[in-house]
Amino acid sequence: MSVDMTQFHAELFEECLGYLDAMKTDLESIDLNAFDAEKMATIKRGAHTIKGDCAMFEFTTVSDYAKIMEMLLGEMLEHHKETNTANINAMLESVAYVRNMITTLQDKGTLDGETAAAHSAKLQAMIS
Repeated sequence: MSVDMTQFHAELFEECLGYLDAMKTDLESIDLNAFDAEKMATIKRGAHTIKGDCAMFEFTTVSDYAKIMEMLLGEMLEHHKETNTANINAMLESVAYVRNMITTLQDKGTLDGETAAAHSAKLQAMIS
């Protein structure tokens, strides 16, 4: 007996949007003069959860992008990448892009693979 996973999409999308709201709030509140490892870890966990949940529902475009976000956040958390204005702004742009992907899926739209690839390449280039 197979389970129709589409019945869980609304809950998935709402959960992702909640994580994205929290990530945005945390990113906007980062003090660049005082590194907050707990806040960075929380943001990274948000990306990790979105990655895993979307992968489980086979939304691979979102999952793959969230994986790159998680990697960059991990580098910032581990001090391999500086937590500076440019990197925080890149993460804020990434959060906005994932929100756009989620709302597109929520509205039963199709994700543009070319746009996703361009966003992914830009973010991937920032990883050490």
